[in-house]
Amino acid sequence: MCVMLLIFFCLYRDTKNKFMADKKIVPSNIKWQKVDDWILDKIKDEPSFYHTSMPSLSNTENSDKLDYQVFIEEASRNMIRFKKPEHLIRMIVKTIDEHVKTSHTAMLIYSKRKNSFLLVDSKGVEGNKIPTGFIKLKTDNPLVRFFNERINYVISPSGSLDYSRLLEMSKKEMYDENKYLHMTLLEMVPQVIKQMELLKANICIPIYYKKSVLGVLILGRKVSGQEFNRQEISLFTTLANDVAMALSNAQLIQDLHEKIMEVHTLYEREHNMFIHTAISLAATIDARDPYTHGHTERVTQYALSIADELEELPEAKQYQNFKETLHISALLHDVGKIGVPDSILNKPASLTKEEYEKVKEHPITGATILYPIKQLSGVAAEVRAHHERYDGVGYPDGLKGEAIPFIARIISVADTYDAITSDRPYRQRKMAEVAVQIIKDNSGTQFDPIIVSAFLLAYRKKIRAHHRIH
Repeated sequence: MCVMLLIFFCLYRDTKNKFMADKKIVPSNIKWQKVDDWILDKIKDEPSFYHTSMPSLSNTENSDKLDYQVFIEEASRNMIRFKKPEHLIRMIVKTIDEHVKTSHTAMLIYSKRKNSFLLVDSKGVEGNKIPTGFIKLKTDNPLVRFFNERINYVISPSGSLDYSRLLEMSKKEMYDENKYLHMTLLEMVPQVIKQMELLKANICIPIYYKKSVLGVLILGRKVSGQEFNRQEISLFTTLANDVAMALSNAQLIQDLHEKIMEVHTLYEREHNMFIHTAISLAATIDARDPYTHGHTERVTQYALSIADELEELPEAKQYQNFKETLHISALLHDVGKIGVPDSILNKPASLTKEEYEKVKEHPITGATILYPIKQLSGVAAEVRAHHERYDGVGYPDGLKGEAIPFIARIISVADTYDAITSDRPYRQRKMAEVAVQIIKDNSGTQFDPIIVSAFLLAYRKKIRAHHRIH
């Protein structure tokens, strides 16, 4: 049965080809595609079909799919995976180059920054590949204008430009009822031909997104020597539409990423500038008292070392940026000493009660200075509380336990360690081991036990070495 159908198919094919060769005798009521489909269905229903070779249909346009169509469709489906436009373009160009077998495949993409269409990727047989970045078309380039002004749709319903078709047009007298369009074609077609020659393009397919041209897909001639048919042009036009959407999405993601990086860079620059300002301010305060020179820097380093042991605790995670807040708070913890007279700061003997009360005002003074600055209102609370005690008998507010801000509790330990191990006008420094013991002895009274434990870990890891260096 299958053999009989195949014989019938061959007779049918010869008859069809005869009719197709002479269009004058083609009956208008014959639906060739329906007949094709009916015969194919009958043959495929036969069990021996898969063991019998079947003649191909008369031409490529009648086949269900192009040889490479599945690869192009797969490339379209995978476009969503690409977050960078250049990666997407390389994938498309590579797929076309490998499966369509053109002498040259490339893509031009519009760059906002350069206000030009740049050759982003190019592949082809030896001597046909154009170096990336070598081609740059301005927006007034004839080829770009052709696509921007939609003149391409006057020439081709698909919007694609065929080099051979343009060449034919340039040799014939072109006429259009629209005089402007007629003159434009006369002027621009030869220029577009030259551009396509420079690009080694046989076919140019525009990539539109909404009303804008995002790029141009460039196809050289087929290595096989065959022409691109209507089905292929339609496939590449669909691909260009998919590329446009994917490119737009990828560009949007990239623009967003660049904006985030721009804001981040700006923030880093301003943050660094602020940190340097804080360091300079702290250094100015330290310089008022030669005995406490470098105190702020050391306290900051000790506090950051302690914080390394605590940053996973819930108390640390309550801060939007724990380390940064700690860093700035430690740098500015003694900023209130700007209101303490030099005569008190530099006094070589023990302070009187009145003088000590004046010194005790510096946390409030510091907080008062910082509170009006919106970005430092959180820091102000830490600065105000860095002399509070865990048992509630500290100053200025007599806060107790966890009512004391977490960072202030860290600065309190770091500040005490540096005070004990530094010279003062009225006493000499003590050994680091002595300072450590004093802090341990005051755990649970002056200091938070958790902070003391973190300090002991940090001391063994970093603080002891840092102390020896200084």
